[in-house]
Amino acid sequence: MPPSFDNLLPIHRKHSYGWSFETFDVFLTGTNDLSPQGLARKLTSHRGGWCFELNEWLALTLEQEGFPLRRLMARNVYAPHRPRTHQICLVEVEGELWTADAGFGAQTPREPMKLEDGYERVQDGLPFRTSAVPPEQGPLGEPQAWMLQSRHQGQWKGLYRFTLETASPADFEVGNHFHLTSPKSTFADARVATRPIPGGRKTLVDHVLKTYETGLDGEVLVAEETVPSLSAYGKVLEEQFGVVVSGPAVDRLWNLEPSVSRGNSPL
Repeated sequence: MPPSFDNLLPIHRKHSYGWSFETFDVFLTGTNDLSPQGLARKLTSHRGGWCFELNEWLALTLEQEGFPLRRLMARNVYAPHRPRTHQICLVEVEGELWTADAGFGAQTPREPMKLEDGYERVQDGLPFRTSAVPPEQGPLGEPQAWMLQSRHQGQWKGLYRFTLETASPADFEVGNHFHLTSPKSTFADARVATRPIPGGRKTLVDHVLKTYETGLDGEVLVAEETVPSLSAYGKVLEEQFGVVVSGPAVDRLWNLEPSVSRGNSPL
């Protein structure tokens, strides 16, 4: 299968829809394994993960299919004063550069985005845009910066910004460790699972299950319910998010006190 956009698109969509973004290892084990073997064990065993897992799994898949790519680090615009802790892929296809990202939580793109200033793409009803932006620290010797944006209620809002320097495995280990251990990480806010579905998205925040539908200008919350019991919680994880964890793990996730969001996450 030669590298082409027609081949890149279904791979990206499969990864965006095929695995849930979930933060449960922060509360269960405090650790995870970013090696190819560790990712295979987790992601082929009815679990999801976050960007350092989901996008590395995507990168490995693309490389296996012959796509030239580099791995980048991005800064979450919802947490501008925190380190760069989001991994994405930059893929070369037919002489053009595209970003690929299957692991940005509730705002995960369903499809690749061209690295072109002002490029807009509506993905299953959701508008995204790539924009060139001023460097973070001023113009003197700073590399060109880029931002992925989404539109909601008529306004373009930044999701994350990045430059094109290749990131190393050590960069990912540091960012991953931050998410696992730092109280300043957005992952410490709540136990979260989220997954796109045709026409919308399902999100579980602690005990609250939310259903969104794609509207004319973004997603609209159409249903919200509190999961009533431990048994129902395990069933929701498996049936709505494809996540299966052991009995003791489900019990631990269920019985943790709900967190208080600091308001720095789009979930």
